[in-house]
Amino acid sequence: MFGRDAAPAFEAAGFPVAGGDLPAVDIASPESLARFLDAHPADVVVNAAAYTDVDGAESRVDEASRANAAGAGAVARACAERGLFLVHLSTDHVFPGDRPHGYSPGDPPGPAVNAYGRTKLEGERAVAAAMPPGRFLVCRTQWLYGRTGRSFPDAILRLSAARGELRVVDDQWGAPTYTDDLAGQIVALLRAGAAGIAHAVNGGGPVTRFRFAEALVKAAGLACRVVPCATAEFPRPAARPRHGWLRQGLPTLPVRSWEVAMCDYLRATGRAAA
Repeated sequence: MFGRDAAPAFEAAGFPVAGGDLPAVDIASPESLARFLDAHPADVVVNAAAYTDVDGAESRVDEASRANAAGAGAVARACAERGLFLVHLSTDHVFPGDRPHGYSPGDPPGPAVNAYGRTKLEGERAVAAAMPPGRFLVCRTQWLYGRTGRSFPDAILRLSAARGELRVVDDQWGAPTYTDDLAGQIVALLRAGAAGIAHAVNGGGPVTRFRFAEALVKAAGLACRVVPCATAEFPRPAARPRHGWLRQGLPTLPVRSWEVAMCDYLRATGRAAA
């Protein structure tokens, strides 16, 4: 999802892009990585590959760990060997989600509330262990959605078009983030020479999933009634961070509100109300 949307945004910013995905390149395979990186000389590698099925990770920990932990470490070692700068995407799930005031980049992560978060935190640590100081950026984001792939907005709009009422949890807080805005913030971070850890999300938060869904349905002109409910009413295999809002900590980043980004997403996907 992010890679497909980010590539044209990076190109427009003056960064030629060579994209790779399975089966052409496997980030957990040093041999596969070597073939890809050596065939596409670069200055920066953006690792957006991950196992992102949060519920599935609870029963498929080895699969999640292969991509999120071992794969992240393999990419970092390959970049270190070639002197490349690495941008590694991570998530709010590395935090326990227990701070209503949110998390800043300097806050210590963990303990994660689910297997997905634990494997992503292992990946962050593998990147930091393999890369020289100042040569990597762990960029955490949250509630990411885009024009392609599965996402919360896509599910909400699809279900709302077919139902008269939709119940959405109103006790999970975060920052809905559009892929185009994440790409723009990564470009700004690279141009600013940022390194270490950054949080890149849309502004205007925190907001609950219910409030986000309500705004989506209204802006799309759908008649569905969105009703708030508690997380406990919809038990899932994996726990979710309740208060996982990511605070950016870098006022120089180009930050749009999640409402403005959401409207752009609806127009780009042809779902905005006439």
